[in-house]
Amino acid sequence: MANGRVDIEALKNALSITLVAERLGLQVVHGKFRCPYAMRHAHGDRTPSVSISESKGLFNCWVCPDVRGDIIKLVEICKNLDFKGAVNWLENEFGMPMSFEQAVQNGALNSGDLQPAPLIKVVRKAPEPEIDPVLRTKIILAFFEMLSPVEGSPAAAWLVKRRIFKKTWEKMRLRVITDYDKVNRGLLEKFGLEVLQKAGLFNDNGNLRYYKHRLLFPYLDSKVIPRYFQARSIESDTQPKELNLRGQVPFPFHVSLLDGEPGWIYLCEGCVDTLTLIDRGFPAVGIPGVKSFKHEWANLFKNKRVILCLDQDEAGRAGSRLVMEMLQKAGVEVSMYGEGITVEGFQMSEGQDMNSWFGGKK
Repeated sequence: MANGRVDIEALKNALSITLVAERLGLQVVHGKFRCPYAMRHAHGDRTPSVSISESKGLFNCWVCPDVRGDIIKLVEICKNLDFKGAVNWLENEFGMPMSFEQAVQNGALNSGDLQPAPLIKVVRKAPEPEIDPVLRTKIILAFFEMLSPVEGSPAAAWLVKRRIFKKTWEKMRLRVITDYDKVNRGLLEKFGLEVLQKAGLFNDNGNLRYYKHRLLFPYLDSKVIPRYFQARSIESDTQPKELNLRGQVPFPFHVSLLDGEPGWIYLCEGCVDTLTLIDRGFPAVGIPGVKSFKHEWANLFKNKRVILCLDQDEAGRAGSRLVMEMLQKAGVEVSMYGEGITVEGFQMSEGQDMNSWFGGKK
C-alpha cells in the first residue's frame, strides 16, 4: 500500500463517516454519537455531544477540543492508533481505493483509460435532492393548516408544566398533530410522496416523520408565514426529544425581532428556552442548537445589544464563544450570560437552562 496524498484523499472521499463510526461501535443517532472520552463529560455524555457532518466527512465534539477531525482521526481516537495504523485499519475494513498509476501497474486499467474502476462500494451518502423554496414553503403552510391549536391537547399541560402559557402559544402560533393518520393522508393526496420527501417532511418509509414529535414550533417570517419548524415530543422516554425539519434553517426562531432597530436581544438555545423568555416579556430569539448559528445570520443582529443565554454547561459555553466571535466580527455588541450578566439579577447554576431556571419541570 502507498500512503500517498492522492490515496489518502481518495479514501476519505470514498467512505461515509457515519458508516465508519458505526463500524467502530459508536451508536449514531440523527448525526450524533457519545464522545469516546465520555468520562470527561458531565453525566458521562448522556446526551451525545459529538456531531457528524456527512457532507464534509468530519466530526466534532462540542466539549472536548481534541475530539474532532476526519475519518482517520476518528479511528485513531477510538482504536488508540497512530495515523498509519488508522489507515491500515480502514484498508482492512473497507479496502483502499487505488490511484490511477497503481491501477495501471496492477493491471486493473490500461494506460489509455481515463480513470480506474471504483474499488470501494461504500460511498458517502448523496446530497438530499433539492426542492424549489417556494414549493417547500407552500407545503409547510399546507401542513400547518392541517394542525390543531395547542389548547385542550396534552401538549397544553406539558407547556404549562414548563411554565409556558397560552398567551405565548397563540402569539408564536404553536400547533399540535392531533390526528396523525389524517394529516399523513392529506399531505400525500395533496402533494405526493416524492415531493414530500424532498421537502423533508416524509421519511424513507413513506410516512410523515412526526409520529412521536407532535408539538410544532414554527419559524415565522416577517409576514407570520411558517418557513421552517422544530417538532417536539412531550413523552419523556422519546429520543431524540426534538426533531427538526430536514434541510436548511432559513433564519433564527422569532426572527421578526431582528428589525434593524436599536434594542436588546436575548439569544437562546432551542425553542423552549426562547418561548420561556418570550412568555416573560423578554425580547428573545432562538437558534436550534449550539452548532447551528450561521455566519450570515450575524448581520441580522446589527444595532442590537445581544446577551447569549445558551445552556449553562460545557457545550453551551463552547457554543456561546463561537457565536460571540461571529457576532463581534460583524460589529455587534454581545455579552455572554454568566460573565457578569444576569437575568432579573440572578445567576443560573451549572447544568441549568433558561426554562429550568424559571421553574420549568421536565
